[in-house]
Amino acid sequence: MTLASLGWGTVWLTLVLMKLAPGWAPGVELAEWIASGFALAGLCCGFFTLRAKLAWILITLVPLGANASLLVLPWIIPDPAALFAG
Repeated sequence: MTLASLGWGTVWLTLVLMKLAPGWAPGVELAEWIASGFALAGLCCGFFTLRAKLAWILITLVPLGANASLLVLPWIIPDPAALFAG
């Protein structure tokens, strides 16, 4: 979950900078690459921590879902800059 938090922090920090200080904001592609790196590492860690017990599987689904949502974010919001236009 730490890696998912780092990835989502990267995304939200970029979006906040795009809104408040566009000159300081990194490129969207850079933020997506950094967040995807955290998400892939988090997914690997999540899959390696799965056990056969149902309770463990349910607990592990939370970080797996958070990391998977980071990986599909570029397809859900293809142009984050359009969120702040107009």
